[in-house]
Amino acid sequence: MKWTATLLKFSLIATCGATTLASSNIPLFDMIEMASSTPKAKSQQYTEKIYPLEIVNKTTTKSSKETAKKAPVKAVKAAQKTKANPKAKSKSTLPVQKATVSKEAEESISASAVQKVDQMNKVNDLLAFSKGDTSGSVTCKNCSVASEFAAMKFNECSPKNNYMEESLERKKTSNSYIGALIRTPINKKPMIRPVCIETAMYLQSAASGPVVNYKTCSGGNAKNAPARPCVSENYFTLINNSFEVVSQCMKTYIGEGESAAAQKQNILAVFGMITVESGFHVNIMSKTGAGGIGQFTQPAINAVNKMISETEEFLLTHPDARCQKLATEFLKEDKRMGSKNTCDRISITEGNPVTNMIYTYAALKEANDYFDNNIFNDEKMKAKFALSSNELAKIKRATMIWSHNTGYAGLKTPLTKLLTTKYAKKKVTNADTFLAELKEYARSYPNKGNAGSKARIKETANYYAKIQTKIDLVQEGAAGGSCLN
Repeated sequence: MKWTATLLKFSLIATCGATTLASSNIPLFDMIEMASSTPKAKSQQYTEKIYPLEIVNKTTTKSSKETAKKAPVKAVKAAQKTKANPKAKSKSTLPVQKATVSKEAEESISASAVQKVDQMNKVNDLLAFSKGDTSGSVTCKNCSVASEFAAMKFNECSPKNNYMEESLERKKTSNSYIGALIRTPINKKPMIRPVCIETAMYLQSAASGPVVNYKTCSGGNAKNAPARPCVSENYFTLINNSFEVVSQCMKTYIGEGESAAAQKQNILAVFGMITVESGFHVNIMSKTGAGGIGQFTQPAINAVNKMISETEEFLLTHPDARCQKLATEFLKEDKRMGSKNTCDRISITEGNPVTNMIYTYAALKEANDYFDNNIFNDEKMKAKFALSSNELAKIKRATMIWSHNTGYAGLKTPLTKLLTTKYAKKKVTNADTFLAELKEYARSYPNKGNAGSKARIKETANYYAKIQTKIDLVQEGAAGGSCLN
């Protein structure tokens, strides 16, 4: 494994090195036209400024659209070019673009930082854990220390992995929400630090294999791609900005009535879940048929579509016009995700990754409502919890995220068993202790739908803990602190 670790070291230094990202204070989603292609609506423009979400005049009807003046954006001066890091060269398997860093950043890349990068370990110890996947993922410790000074670098695409670039360029110049997301500079302080999302994208196995495949879509038909799409600047910017927009708009949807701190932790948990499920790659498919950012199967899509009108209503009546636009552009009946066509889940042409992310939050909302109705708002069950609001939110967050893998009944069975046996005559007073116990009960008392094999029992029992572990590894290795801003 020593040669593998060495190769990985040089590869990740190359991919996690210096930045080409804008690090200005320009708010995310600023000065972008989102006018309809229809002649009547071409004159309708509004300021796109998703981060921070500012309150704008609330619409009174579903069909109304807000009009505002475009806000000017100051040009961002290019950083000074510096010499490449001598450590990051010949052995890299991921050729990259030349980066530009500031003089201050260059001076910050010290020998000690390089030494910390050399501490990378735990090669291949994380697996793509979604739906029984066993394809190798790569992680390392402190692999992005240098990137804290010189931030992200992007892949130089090759003929093997450049298959999304044409669609991205075409979308970038279009008068669409997806185009706006690609064109918009990445904000300095989004909800999740960009270096964490970049790290999540590189953690996912780079090649199609026996468990997961990357797909291309042509004419509505999906075909296997030979490799993970190259993490170009356009691709990364679309993924990063899409997650920021959808998360900002829907944080109160899955965290209704919770504190701002609890809602931020919800978003961090969703980040971890997507990291495990897809590594934030638009076009990934598992052998079980789960596809896209949130790894949706046909039954899961059908379930969300039964309640997607509720999600649409939430976004349409959101006090911010940019969130309303999510509904009008991605949740119209002819734009909703279909269960039979793979490309609906994975294709940029079909509105992804935004559509898949909206569906991910919609599915989590449905899970949240299910456990509220059956556990947390049930007279007998809710009496068993003696926790602060934030501690209770921690348990609710876990059940919401955990059930994405287990299914609602798959988690309700061990959860109910735990509450009616171990906590039959006492109250839950520690959220972390309770979640550790729930993990053991999921292993010992699995729902019959998850009890078909030892591997499935192990997967469902460990799923939420696996997400927490992966968040910790990303934060330690990529961010040097919390991925939350």
